[in-house]
Amino acid sequence: MPKFKHVLLAIAIAIVFVFFVGVGISSFYNAPEYEDYCEEEERHVDEVTNQKCKDVGGKWNPREATIPEKIEDNQLLCTKISEKDDAVTLNCQTQEQLYNQGDCDWDFYCREEFEEENEKYNSVVFIVAIIIGLIALVSGIALNVPSISSGLMGGGILTILYGTMRYWFGLPDFARFILLGITLGILIWVGYKKLKK
Repeated sequence: MPKFKHVLLAIAIAIVFVFFVGVGISSFYNAPEYEDYCEEEERHVDEVTNQKCKDVGGKWNPREATIPEKIEDNQLLCTKISEKDDAVTLNCQTQEQLYNQGDCDWDFYCREEFEEENEKYNSVVFIVAIIIGLIALVSGIALNVPSISSGLMGGGILTILYGTMRYWFGLPDFARFILLGITLGILIWVGYKKLKK
């Protein structure tokens, strides 16, 4: 069998292997869906206020610098809009009106819950992918058929990368450093073992 056919077969095995693992994980362990946590619904609210936002489970984000530190319930905060001749036009608002100047993040809490579940899912995918990837890597080293051996090793490496990428941002910096060190060590060891032969 010509050398380029061995290379093509090894590449094909590696690519199909990582897709096989990815589809297998998603088939037996369903990823959380955003719609299951945050319902897509049209909200018909004439005037969005802090209380209305809280009533529908949203998070109120008041506009910065709209509420002074000291303003009593019976006081008004007035802003000069225009001045013409001796007349001054003011826009005066109560504390409640000032506090209701802002935006409602309707999906804040449900999105937080979804992101927490998604991070848990990605951590499980990471662990499963690492285990399967290492098994494929060791199997590739043990086999003596060049194209299949190389394909399994490539598939194992890609599967480890797939799992790592899924959970990369969920890992603390020191864990990323350790993981990269271990991966580098394994790759050097695999390269030494295979190329030595």
